[in-house]
Amino acid sequence: MTIAMRADVHAIDAGLVEGGRLDLNSRKFVGQARGLVLACGAAMTRVLAAHRPGDDPYGREICLGCGIPDCRTLRGVDHVLAAYSVRPVVVDRAEAWRRADACLRPGGRPVPLAVEEFSAGFVARPVEIAAGDTYLLVVDRYTGALSRWPLMPFETLVGEYERYRAGG
Repeated sequence: MTIAMRADVHAIDAGLVEGGRLDLNSRKFVGQARGLVLACGAAMTRVLAAHRPGDDPYGREICLGCGIPDCRTLRGVDHVLAAYSVRPVVVDRAEAWRRADACLRPGGRPVPLAVEEFSAGFVARPVEIAAGDTYLLVVDRYTGALSRWPLMPFETLVGEYERYRAGG
């Protein structure tokens, strides 16, 4: 998904038109591939937001969505990803900044951002909190998902986010 988001749609279109080396079906596929990847990635993110591995109160691994140790959904996703040799990409600081910047641009104007890293992701906020700004943005390191959180100290937010990820 990260690579698809960073892909330049105009460059892809220009390459398809100027290149002329691909057959019609291949040109259609390449032209639609970015949208397909983004749609499938977004759908997968939603599935994995509901079905994610974690521990029960006794430390046994379970699906936090189903509450059972052997979730068919997680197993199926794992098999499909393994069959296509897909490995998750961890979001880095630059990608976290890019996602936060795209989300936090009021009226399309850039806003200087502070991005702080913690084990499960990144906390992004405008450098200058304006009147009416009541939230921080968290970018999940493993899914790239964005979530809004009320203004609170960094360490408090980290603890709250880690409890949220654990299903608590």
